[in-house]
Amino acid sequence: MDKKLALYVFKQNRKLKKEIKQLRNLINEKCNFKELLTVKEACEHFGFSHKTFYRYKDMGLKTIQKKPNAKIYVKKIDVEKFLNK
Repeated sequence: MDKKLALYVFKQNRKLKKEIKQLRNLINEKCNFKELLTVKEACEHFGFSHKTFYRYKDMGLKTIQKKPNAKIYVKKIDVEKFLNK
């Protein structure tokens, strides 16, 4: 009997973890709580082209790139500050 109960609890726990992960993803999509954005995400969120993004970068927009030829990230708040200059 205890094994069945433990198995049931284990399965329910796994199911709840999946649901929590799905809810977090949904919240991030709908509420845009994500702080770091890729170039593509930033362009979609703020409504400008990739070319404009790189122009802003050349004009002083702070970006994050861990290694050469790696993905470029930008903090959402940095873009908002840059656009409000």
